[in-house]
Amino acid sequence: MMLKQQAETFIRQIQNRRRNPVRPATVRAYQAHLSKWILPLLGHLDLSQVENGMAKTFIQSLSETGLSAASINSIFSTLKMVVASAVDANGNELYPRKWNHEFIDLPTVVAANQDAPIVPAAVVETALGRAQRQDKALYALLAGSGARMGEVLALMVGPDDGQNSFWDPETATLTIRTTLTRGKIQMAPKTEAGVRKVDLAPELNTFLCQLLLPHQGLLFTSGVGGPVRPNTAYEHLKAAGITEGFHAFRRFRITHLESVGCPPGLQRLWTGHAANDVHEKYIKMGENLEVRKTWAQRAGLGFSLETQ
Repeated sequence: MMLKQQAETFIRQIQNRRRNPVRPATVRAYQAHLSKWILPLLGHLDLSQVENGMAKTFIQSLSETGLSAASINSIFSTLKMVVASAVDANGNELYPRKWNHEFIDLPTVVAANQDAPIVPAAVVETALGRAQRQDKALYALLAGSGARMGEVLALMVGPDDGQNSFWDPETATLTIRTTLTRGKIQMAPKTEAGVRKVDLAPELNTFLCQLLLPHQGLLFTSGVGGPVRPNTAYEHLKAAGITEGFHAFRRFRITHLESVGCPPGLQRLWTGHAANDVHEKYIKMGENLEVRKTWAQRAGLGFSLETQ
């Protein structure tokens, strides 16, 4: 079987399976790796030819394009999944491989070398001063909660229906259950740990209330009333003086929580990261509302809301 044919089968399988379903954004990432890098170079090959020797040449070709180590590893992981997805009637791999990363010279991803920009507090404050009402609320909420952009854009206000994500002004709490992807609300955040409650600092909650945001439906909307368009949001962000992207707000919040000594378990709860180990899974800090609220107030924001 040709690699190109199996790639099509792989994409169908991951979209339709019931066990460990793959989010649409992840599917698109795999499709991008396949269409831009894998299939143009290897699509004509039979799966039996996709071995370490071929992989070595493939990795060399990717390296010559100037791709980062993280990108090359991600592309190669997609290739490995496509090969492993070819199975017989009993679920046994037709082309089992023992990939030799040393032999193929797969670059090592060094966390310290990855591009992970963070916006300083002064830049956040400048952006808040330049932004209009809705954008001002959006930037403050992103920097003060650590929630992902898609999670924030999927937030609603009004009676909690138990399915969508909501901001509750009375309890100063975000309940995250969904994410916005390409203009559509997906009924699952990025990871299982993404379903969570995020406690807001009192001053941030008051700030949001004072901006007279909607009382029903989506918290953030476009000019015509639907979900915020990503391209428009990025244009506004750059105009406000931030070029590092929305994820930089999330890094800012995590860095701030760490700097003020917020318990790691609570940091992961609020930011939607999975527990590091079994020990941490036994720590049920998220069930202690009093502790959560105390730390939300104690941690504060790390930036000023007085931008006028």
